[in-house]
Amino acid sequence: MKAGKIRVGVLTGGASAERDISLATGAQIAASLDSNRFEVVLLDPLAFMARNPEITAEQREQAQRLITGGGQLDPMHQLPRGLEKQIESASRALVPATRVMANVEPIDVVLIALHGTWGEDGRIQGLLDTIGVPYTGSGVLASALAMDKEVAKQVLAAAGLDVPRGVVVTGTTKSDLELATSVGLPAFVKPVASGSSVGASIVAQAADLPPAISLALKYDSRALVEEQITGGRELTVAVIGNDDLTALPVIEILTKRAFFDYSAKYDAGESEEVCPADIPPDAAKRAQDLAVRAHRALHCRGMSRLDLMWSKDRMVALEVNTIPGMTANSLLPKAARAAGIKFGDLLERFIDWALEDARRRAR
Repeated sequence: MKAGKIRVGVLTGGASAERDISLATGAQIAASLDSNRFEVVLLDPLAFMARNPEITAEQREQAQRLITGGGQLDPMHQLPRGLEKQIESASRALVPATRVMANVEPIDVVLIALHGTWGEDGRIQGLLDTIGVPYTGSGVLASALAMDKEVAKQVLAAAGLDVPRGVVVTGTTKSDLELATSVGLPAFVKPVASGSSVGASIVAQAADLPPAISLALKYDSRALVEEQITGGRELTVAVIGNDDLTALPVIEILTKRAFFDYSAKYDAGESEEVCPADIPPDAAKRAQDLAVRAHRALHCRGMSRLDLMWSKDRMVALEVNTIPGMTANSLLPKAARAAGIKFGDLLERFIDWALEDARRRAR
């Protein structure tokens, strides 16, 4: 580490279905941190997983290539439009996380830029707690709770938030389909533990339920079938801070697609995010209050983002994201800019809060 600089390991890539977006996030973070204060290295935790039977054989091979210094992307890989250069740049700069985490090249703090399974669900947080490395964002409990949409809904409902009616199914048997149709149509089907709307779909007819459930079950062993909140406006609110929380300006999402799916989130031109949202001040205050309540109910730390559907008198909490995306097309950085916080300054706050929390726990 260069004298006086904080060595930051940006965890990026990983083994989830959101690997590409994580790489784009990592690239943007590395380019935005102040080089006068920070020394940045991009770390791929996929290197930890070379013997993990829960990932694909191809991913295990890629993990081995990372360890031996050959972890670049397959040139035929299809990347989200507009993010190709960032993802390719990050893939070339990756260092296997095994090298740094084994204290061969120690770091001061980890900035987690992972999404989905193996990154946002508490498992990497538990590893970092075990080896004593400070990290940004929520800890094990909050990460695991928020990632499991079934449990998160129960926690949010217990905290008094309105959540969609829904059921969980594990297959497409007659009993599964009877349970799923009890929610009513149209319905929204998604994996219980995944993100970026991967494996999610809207079902308008009963005949479309089996393929929608099968799609969701490609990404998780459970599928969540929820009522679709129709005729509403889609809002999202980010919350930042440790003890003193700040709800950032509300964003309204206007998408050209059936819903705010993977392409709408990451392909340029597929959606419009209005920030601050053009909604009445009392509705904005209500959304911000709900976001703070959700953050506290799940015991989040550092950052979170609550997705909401506002329809007439209902403001329904859809899900909480503990590691929101940090690409140019991501929501939390846009809300921060609207609040007068530059992207680099936002990242510094996350790092400072992580170090502050680590010092407090060490006392």
